[in-house]
Amino acid sequence: MYGLKNVIESFKNGEFVIVFDSQNREDEADLILPAQFSTPDKISFVLNHAKGMFCVAIDKEIQRRLNLYVPYNTKNSCTFTVTVDHKDTKTGITAKERSKTSKELANPNATASDFKIPGHVNPVVAHEGGVLARKGHTEAAVELCRISELFPAAVMIEILDEKGDSHNKEYVKNLAKRFSIPITTIDEIEKYILLNRPTVQKEAEAEFPTQYGKFKIFAFKNYFSQKEHAVLINQTFNPSQPVNVRIHSSCKTGDVFHSLRCDCHQQLEFFLQFMAENKNCMLIYLDQEGRGIGFANKIKAYALQEQGFDTYEANNLLGFDDDLRDYFDALHILRFFGVKRINLATSNPEKVSFLQDLGIEILKRISIPIVINPYNRKYIHSKILKKKHEILIKGEDGFENF
Repeated sequence: MYGLKNVIESFKNGEFVIVFDSQNREDEADLILPAQFSTPDKISFVLNHAKGMFCVAIDKEIQRRLNLYVPYNTKNSCTFTVTVDHKDTKTGITAKERSKTSKELANPNATASDFKIPGHVNPVVAHEGGVLARKGHTEAAVELCRISELFPAAVMIEILDEKGDSHNKEYVKNLAKRFSIPITTIDEIEKYILLNRPTVQKEAEAEFPTQYGKFKIFAFKNYFSQKEHAVLINQTFNPSQPVNVRIHSSCKTGDVFHSLRCDCHQQLEFFLQFMAENKNCMLIYLDQEGRGIGFANKIKAYALQEQGFDTYEANNLLGFDDDLRDYFDALHILRFFGVKRINLATSNPEKVSFLQDLGIEILKRISIPIVINPYNRKYIHSKILKKKHEILIKGEDGFENF
Protein backbone atom coordinates (compact mmCIF):
# COMPACT_ATOMS: atom_id res chain seq x y z
CA MET A 1 0.00 0.00 0.00
CA TYR A 2 2.89 2.32 0.81
CA GLY A 3 5.40 3.25 -1.88
CA LEU A 4 5.83 6.21 -4.19
CA LYS A 5 6.11 4.06 -7.31
CA ASN A 6 2.54 2.77 -6.95
CA VAL A 7 1.35 6.27 -6.04
CA ILE A 8 2.83 7.81 -9.19
CA GLU A 9 1.39 5.06 -11.38
CA SER A 10 -2.10 5.54 -9.91
CA PHE A 11 -1.85 9.32 -10.05
CA LYS A 12 -0.83 9.26 -13.73
CA ASN A 13 -3.95 7.21 -14.42
CA GLY A 14 -6.17 9.78 -12.74
CA GLU A 15 -6.81 7.81 -9.57
CA PHE A 16 -6.88 8.89 -5.94
CA VAL A 17 -3.82 8.75 -3.70
CA ILE A 18 -3.40 9.45 0.01
CA VAL A 19 -0.53 11.54 1.36
CA PHE A 20 0.45 11.66 5.03
CA ASP A 21 2.52 14.52 6.40
CA SER A 22 4.94 14.43 9.32
CA GLN A 23 4.03 13.82 12.96
CA ASN A 24 6.04 16.96 13.68
CA ARG A 25 3.70 18.97 11.49
CA GLU A 26 -0.09 18.63 11.08
CA ASP A 27 0.03 14.81 11.30
CA GLU A 28 -2.89 14.52 8.87
CA ALA A 29 -3.65 12.69 5.64
CA ASP A 30 -5.14 14.21 2.47
CA LEU A 31 -7.01 12.49 -0.35
CA ILE A 32 -5.50 13.85 -3.57
CA LEU A 33 -6.63 13.62 -7.21
CA PRO A 34 -5.22 15.21 -10.41
CA ALA A 35 -7.67 18.02 -11.13
CA GLN A 36 -7.60 17.34 -14.86
CA PHE A 37 -9.21 13.93 -14.17
CA SER A 38 -11.98 15.38 -12.04
CA THR A 39 -15.45 13.87 -12.57
CA PRO A 40 -18.74 14.23 -10.66
CA ASP A 41 -18.41 10.66 -9.33
CA LYS A 42 -14.87 11.25 -8.09
CA ILE A 43 -15.78 14.52 -6.41
CA SER A 44 -18.78 12.83 -4.80
CA PHE A 45 -16.38 10.19 -3.44
CA VAL A 46 -14.12 12.91 -2.05
CA LEU A 47 -16.99 14.69 -0.34
CA ASN A 48 -18.38 11.47 1.16
CA HIS A 49 -15.15 9.82 2.31
CA ALA A 50 -12.69 12.62 3.07
CA LYS A 51 -15.02 15.33 4.38
CA GLY A 52 -12.42 18.04 5.02
CA MET A 53 -12.02 21.41 3.28
CA PHE A 54 -12.39 21.09 -0.50
CA CYS A 55 -9.28 22.61 -2.09
CA VAL A 56 -7.44 22.61 -5.38
CA ALA A 57 -3.67 22.95 -5.11
CA ILE A 58 -2.24 25.05 -7.95
CA ASP A 59 1.15 26.41 -8.87
CA LYS A 60 2.10 30.08 -8.96
CA GLU A 61 1.73 30.34 -12.73
CA ILE A 62 -1.94 29.31 -12.59
CA GLN A 63 -2.60 31.89 -9.87
CA ARG A 64 -1.01 34.63 -12.00
CA ARG A 65 -2.83 33.65 -15.19
CA LEU A 66 -6.23 33.45 -13.51
CA ASN A 67 -5.54 36.59 -11.45
CA LEU A 68 -6.50 34.88 -8.19
CA TYR A 69 -5.58 37.34 -5.48
CA VAL A 70 -4.57 36.27 -1.97
CA PRO A 71 -6.68 38.14 0.62
CA TYR A 72 -4.24 37.35 3.44
CA ASN A 73 -1.22 35.18 4.06
CA THR A 74 0.69 34.15 7.15
CA LYS A 75 4.33 33.13 6.83
CA ASN A 76 4.69 29.39 6.11
CA SER A 77 0.91 28.87 6.15
CA CYS A 78 -1.32 27.75 3.28
CA THR A 79 -1.64 30.45 0.63
CA PHE A 80 -5.38 30.48 -0.03
CA THR A 81 -6.67 32.65 -2.84
CA VAL A 82 -10.24 33.92 -3.13
CA THR A 83 -12.76 31.10 -3.58
CA VAL A 84 -14.04 30.44 -7.10
CA ASP A 85 -16.78 28.79 -9.17
CA HIS A 86 -16.64 28.23 -12.89
CA LYS A 87 -18.82 30.66 -14.84
CA ASP A 88 -20.99 27.82 -16.22
CA THR A 89 -22.08 26.64 -12.76
CA LYS A 90 -25.24 27.74 -10.94
CA THR A 91 -24.87 27.46 -7.16
CA GLY A 92 -21.41 25.90 -7.57
CA ILE A 93 -21.88 23.60 -4.57
CA THR A 94 -22.85 20.26 -6.18
CA ALA A 95 -20.36 17.51 -6.90
CA LYS A 96 -20.94 18.05 -10.63
CA GLU A 97 -20.31 21.78 -10.38
CA ARG A 98 -17.27 21.48 -8.15
CA SER A 99 -15.94 18.89 -10.56
CA LYS A 100 -16.38 21.40 -13.39
CA THR A 101 -14.60 24.15 -11.46
CA SER A 102 -11.74 21.85 -10.46
CA LYS A 103 -11.25 20.58 -14.00
CA GLU A 104 -11.24 24.09 -15.44
CA LEU A 105 -8.59 25.18 -12.95
CA ALA A 106 -6.47 22.52 -14.68
CA ASN A 107 -7.29 23.87 -18.12
CA PRO A 108 -4.18 25.56 -19.58
CA ASN A 109 -6.41 27.75 -21.77
CA ALA A 110 -8.61 29.02 -18.93
CA THR A 111 -8.63 32.75 -18.19
CA ALA A 112 -9.68 34.88 -15.24
CA SER A 113 -13.03 35.64 -16.93
CA ASP A 114 -13.92 31.92 -16.81
CA PHE A 115 -14.43 32.04 -13.02
CA LYS A 116 -16.85 33.71 -10.61
CA ILE A 117 -15.70 35.10 -7.27
CA PRO A 118 -16.47 34.12 -4.53
CA GLY A 119 -17.30 30.47 -5.01
CA HIS A 120 -17.23 27.01 -3.50
CA VAL A 121 -13.74 25.80 -4.43
CA ASN A 122 -10.65 26.90 -2.49
CA PRO A 123 -7.55 27.30 -4.69
CA VAL A 124 -4.33 27.05 -2.66
CA VAL A 125 -1.01 28.18 -4.14
CA ALA A 126 2.05 25.96 -3.68
CA HIS A 127 5.38 27.50 -2.76
CA GLU A 128 7.52 27.86 -5.89
CA GLY A 129 10.27 25.82 -4.21
CA GLY A 130 7.88 22.90 -3.70
CA VAL A 131 8.33 20.53 -0.77
CA LEU A 132 12.00 21.50 -0.56
CA ALA A 133 10.85 24.95 0.56
CA ARG A 134 7.65 24.03 2.41
CA LYS A 135 6.64 20.51 3.40
CA GLY A 136 2.88 20.95 3.08
CA HIS A 137 0.14 18.96 1.36
CA THR A 138 -0.30 21.79 -1.16
CA GLU A 139 3.31 21.51 -2.29
CA ALA A 140 3.16 17.70 -2.22
CA ALA A 141 0.05 17.67 -4.43
CA VAL A 142 1.63 19.94 -7.04
CA GLU A 143 4.91 17.99 -6.88
CA LEU A 144 2.98 14.76 -7.57
CA CYS A 145 1.51 16.42 -10.66
CA ARG A 146 4.96 17.41 -11.88
CA ILE A 147 6.50 14.01 -11.13
CA SER A 148 3.59 12.37 -12.99
CA GLU A 149 3.94 14.83 -15.91
CA LEU A 150 0.44 16.20 -15.35
CA PHE A 151 -0.91 19.74 -15.22
CA PRO A 152 0.08 21.27 -11.84
CA ALA A 153 -3.39 21.33 -10.25
CA ALA A 154 -4.77 18.74 -7.83
CA VAL A 155 -7.93 18.32 -5.81
CA MET A 156 -7.03 17.74 -2.16
CA ILE A 157 -9.10 17.35 0.97
CA GLU A 158 -8.29 16.31 4.54
CA ILE A 159 -9.55 12.90 5.59
CA LEU A 160 -11.80 13.06 8.64
CA ASP A 161 -13.21 10.05 10.49
CA GLU A 162 -16.82 9.61 11.65
CA LYS A 163 -16.20 11.97 14.58
CA GLY A 164 -14.53 14.63 12.46
CA ASP A 165 -11.02 13.78 13.72
CA SER A 166 -8.22 14.36 11.20
CA HIS A 167 -5.58 12.42 13.17
CA ASN A 168 -7.10 8.94 13.07
CA LYS A 169 -4.45 7.02 11.15
CA GLU A 170 -6.22 3.68 11.46
CA TYR A 171 -9.31 5.18 9.83
CA VAL A 172 -7.18 6.45 6.96
CA LYS A 173 -5.43 3.09 6.51
CA ASN A 174 -8.74 1.23 6.54
CA LEU A 175 -10.15 3.67 3.98
CA ALA A 176 -7.11 3.09 1.77
CA LYS A 177 -7.43 -0.68 2.10
CA ARG A 178 -11.18 -0.66 1.47
CA PHE A 179 -10.86 1.27 -1.80
CA SER A 180 -7.33 0.14 -2.83
CA ILE A 181 -5.91 3.65 -2.63
CA PRO A 182 -2.10 3.81 -2.50
CA ILE A 183 -0.48 5.76 0.32
CA THR A 184 2.71 7.81 0.48
CA THR A 185 4.18 10.56 2.66
CA ILE A 186 5.46 14.05 2.06
CA ASP A 187 8.87 12.83 3.26
CA GLU A 188 8.88 10.16 0.53
CA ILE A 189 7.98 12.75 -2.11
CA GLU A 190 10.76 15.01 -0.83
CA LYS A 191 13.25 12.13 -0.92
CA TYR A 192 12.25 11.30 -4.51
CA ILE A 193 12.81 14.90 -5.58
CA LEU A 194 16.13 15.19 -3.74
CA LEU A 195 17.27 11.98 -5.37
CA ASN A 196 16.14 12.77 -8.91
CA ARG A 197 16.24 16.55 -9.23
CA PRO A 198 19.62 18.35 -8.92
CA THR A 199 19.62 20.58 -5.84
CA VAL A 200 22.98 22.28 -6.27
CA GLN A 201 24.76 24.19 -9.00
CA LYS A 202 28.36 25.16 -9.46
CA GLU A 203 28.94 28.86 -8.84
CA ALA A 204 32.71 29.20 -9.29
CA GLU A 205 36.07 27.40 -9.39
CA ALA A 206 39.70 28.41 -8.95
CA GLU A 207 43.21 27.17 -8.25
CA PHE A 208 43.75 26.76 -4.52
CA PRO A 209 47.27 26.60 -3.05
CA THR A 210 47.38 25.56 0.64
CA GLN A 211 49.98 24.53 3.20
CA TYR A 212 49.10 20.95 2.31
CA GLY A 213 49.55 21.40 -1.42
CA LYS A 214 47.87 22.81 -4.51
CA PHE A 215 44.25 21.87 -5.12
CA LYS A 216 41.28 23.07 -7.15
CA ILE A 217 38.40 24.60 -5.22
CA PHE A 218 34.76 24.80 -6.30
CA ALA A 219 31.82 26.69 -4.83
CA PHE A 220 28.41 25.01 -5.05
CA LYS A 221 25.09 26.49 -3.96
CA ASN A 222 21.81 24.86 -3.05
CA TYR A 223 19.28 27.20 -4.67
CA PHE A 224 16.48 26.09 -2.32
CA SER A 225 18.23 26.33 1.06
CA GLN A 226 20.77 28.93 -0.16
CA LYS A 227 23.50 26.91 1.57
CA GLU A 228 26.96 27.15 0.03
CA HIS A 229 29.34 24.19 -0.09
CA ALA A 230 33.05 23.95 -0.87
CA VAL A 231 34.72 21.16 -2.85
CA LEU A 232 38.44 20.49 -3.11
CA ILE A 233 40.01 18.06 -5.60
CA ASN A 234 43.54 17.14 -6.60
CA GLN A 235 45.06 18.90 -9.60
CA THR A 236 45.02 15.56 -11.43
CA PHE A 237 41.56 14.17 -10.92
CA ASN A 238 40.06 11.17 -12.68
CA PRO A 239 36.44 10.40 -11.78
CA SER A 240 36.44 7.23 -13.87
CA GLN A 241 38.71 5.70 -11.22
CA PRO A 242 37.76 5.18 -7.54
CA VAL A 243 37.94 8.52 -5.70
CA ASN A 244 39.04 8.99 -2.10
CA VAL A 245 36.26 11.13 -0.60
CA ARG A 246 35.71 12.93 2.68
CA ILE A 247 32.23 14.46 3.20
CA HIS A 248 32.81 16.89 6.04
CA SER A 249 30.09 18.91 7.76
CA SER A 250 31.11 22.44 8.71
CA CYS A 251 32.25 23.03 12.28
CA LYS A 252 33.28 26.61 13.07
CA THR A 253 34.32 25.73 16.61
CA GLY A 254 36.46 22.80 15.52
CA ASP A 255 37.63 23.66 12.01
CA VAL A 256 38.27 27.38 12.65
CA PHE A 257 39.04 27.65 16.37
CA HIS A 258 40.42 24.11 16.89
CA SER A 259 38.00 23.28 19.69
CA LEU A 260 39.00 20.36 21.92
CA ARG A 261 35.34 19.41 22.45
CA CYS A 262 35.05 17.47 19.18
CA ASP A 263 37.16 15.61 16.62
CA CYS A 264 36.12 17.69 13.60
CA HIS A 265 39.39 19.57 13.12
CA GLN A 266 41.38 16.35 13.47
CA GLN A 267 39.29 14.71 10.76
CA LEU A 268 39.61 17.70 8.42
CA GLU A 269 43.35 18.05 8.95
CA PHE A 270 43.89 14.32 8.46
CA PHE A 271 42.12 14.34 5.12
CA LEU A 272 43.84 17.46 3.81
CA GLN A 273 47.16 15.78 4.55
CA PHE A 274 45.81 12.60 2.96
CA MET A 275 44.95 14.58 -0.18
CA ALA A 276 48.48 15.92 -0.30
CA GLU A 277 49.95 12.42 -0.16
CA ASN A 278 47.48 10.55 -2.38
CA LYS A 279 46.02 10.93 -5.84
CA ASN A 280 42.38 11.23 -6.86
CA CYS A 281 40.92 12.78 -3.74
CA MET A 282 37.86 14.94 -3.10
CA LEU A 283 36.83 16.89 -0.01
CA ILE A 284 33.16 17.93 0.09
CA TYR A 285 32.70 20.56 2.80
CA LEU A 286 28.97 20.82 3.53
CA ASP A 287 27.25 23.75 5.24
CA GLN A 288 25.67 21.63 7.99
CA GLU A 289 26.85 23.20 11.25
CA GLY A 290 26.18 21.30 14.45
CA ARG A 291 24.77 18.24 12.67
CA GLY A 292 22.32 20.58 10.97
CA ILE A 293 21.04 22.56 13.98
CA GLY A 294 23.12 25.68 13.24
CA PHE A 295 25.85 27.55 15.08
CA ALA A 296 23.78 29.28 17.78
CA ASN A 297 21.99 26.06 18.76
CA LYS A 298 25.31 24.27 18.76
CA ILE A 299 26.62 26.66 21.43
CA LYS A 300 23.41 26.12 23.39
CA ALA A 301 24.13 22.39 23.16
CA TYR A 302 27.63 23.04 24.51
CA ALA A 303 26.07 24.69 27.57
CA LEU A 304 23.89 21.63 28.14
CA GLN A 305 26.91 19.35 27.78
CA GLU A 306 28.56 21.32 30.57
CA GLN A 307 25.63 20.22 32.74
CA GLY A 308 26.43 16.56 32.08
CA PHE A 309 24.35 15.73 29.00
CA ASP A 310 26.02 14.06 26.04
CA THR A 311 26.00 15.56 22.53
CA TYR A 312 22.85 13.70 21.42
CA GLU A 313 20.94 14.36 24.64
CA ALA A 314 21.76 18.07 24.31
CA ASN A 315 20.32 18.17 20.79
CA ASN A 316 17.19 16.36 21.97
CA LEU A 317 16.69 18.78 24.87
CA LEU A 318 16.79 21.63 22.34
CA GLY A 319 13.99 19.95 20.40
CA PHE A 320 16.08 18.39 17.62
CA ASP A 321 16.70 14.84 16.46
CA ASP A 322 20.12 13.32 17.09
CA ASP A 323 21.28 14.27 13.61
CA LEU A 324 19.50 16.51 11.07
CA ARG A 325 22.08 16.14 8.31
CA ASP A 326 21.49 14.59 4.92
CA TYR A 327 23.83 13.97 2.01
CA PHE A 328 21.67 14.70 -1.04
CA ASP A 329 23.75 17.77 -1.91
CA ALA A 330 26.87 15.62 -1.66
CA LEU A 331 25.22 13.08 -3.97
CA HIS A 332 24.56 15.72 -6.63
CA ILE A 333 28.09 17.08 -6.27
CA LEU A 334 29.47 13.58 -6.85
CA ARG A 335 27.16 13.24 -9.85
CA PHE A 336 28.34 16.62 -11.19
CA PHE A 337 31.91 15.33 -11.30
CA GLY A 338 30.84 11.92 -12.62
CA VAL A 339 32.01 10.07 -9.51
CA LYS A 340 30.37 6.67 -8.98
CA ARG A 341 32.86 4.62 -6.94
CA ILE A 342 34.51 5.96 -3.80
CA ASN A 343 36.67 5.15 -0.81
CA LEU A 344 35.00 7.05 2.01
CA ALA A 345 36.91 8.65 4.88
CA THR A 346 34.48 8.38 7.80
CA SER A 347 33.76 6.64 11.08
CA ASN A 348 30.00 7.12 10.73
CA PRO A 349 28.04 4.00 9.62
CA GLU A 350 24.89 6.10 9.05
CA LYS A 351 26.75 8.18 6.45
CA VAL A 352 27.89 4.99 4.72
CA SER A 353 24.35 3.57 4.66
CA PHE A 354 22.85 6.87 3.47
CA LEU A 355 25.20 7.10 0.49
CA GLN A 356 24.84 3.43 -0.40
CA ASP A 357 21.05 3.81 -0.36
CA LEU A 358 21.49 6.69 -2.82
CA GLY A 359 23.38 4.43 -5.22
CA ILE A 360 26.97 5.40 -4.45
CA GLU A 361 29.32 2.40 -4.52
CA ILE A 362 31.62 2.51 -1.48
CA LEU A 363 34.61 0.25 -2.04
CA LYS A 364 36.22 0.70 1.36
CA ARG A 365 36.27 2.93 4.42
CA ILE A 366 39.31 5.08 5.20
CA SER A 367 39.90 5.18 8.96
CA ILE A 368 40.70 8.54 10.55
CA PRO A 369 42.88 8.42 13.71
CA ILE A 370 41.61 10.58 16.58
CA VAL A 371 43.45 11.79 19.70
CA ILE A 372 41.37 11.65 22.88
CA ASN A 373 41.57 14.49 25.39
CA PRO A 374 39.64 15.27 28.60
CA TYR A 375 37.25 17.57 26.70
CA ASN A 376 36.24 15.26 23.84
CA ARG A 377 36.30 11.92 25.68
CA LYS A 378 32.54 11.86 26.46
CA TYR A 379 31.75 13.13 22.97
CA ILE A 380 33.77 10.31 21.37
CA HIS A 381 32.30 7.78 23.81
CA SER A 382 28.78 8.83 22.83
CA LYS A 383 29.47 8.47 19.11
CA ILE A 384 30.87 4.97 19.62
CA LEU A 385 28.27 3.69 22.09
CA LYS A 386 25.11 5.32 20.67
CA LYS A 387 25.83 5.56 16.95
CA LYS A 388 28.36 2.73 16.51
CA HIS A 389 31.07 4.96 15.04
CA GLU A 390 34.18 2.98 14.13
CA ILE A 391 36.77 5.38 15.50
CA LEU A 392 40.49 4.68 15.41
CA ILE A 393 41.92 6.07 18.63
CA LYS A 394 45.48 7.41 18.59
CA GLY A 395 47.05 6.79 22.00
CA GLU A 396 50.51 7.01 23.45
CA ASP A 397 51.16 3.37 22.54
CA GLY A 398 50.06 3.78 18.94
CA PHE A 399 46.64 3.16 17.32
CA GLU A 400 43.96 0.97 18.80
CA ASN A 401 40.24 0.54 18.23
CA PHE A 402 38.43 2.31 21.03
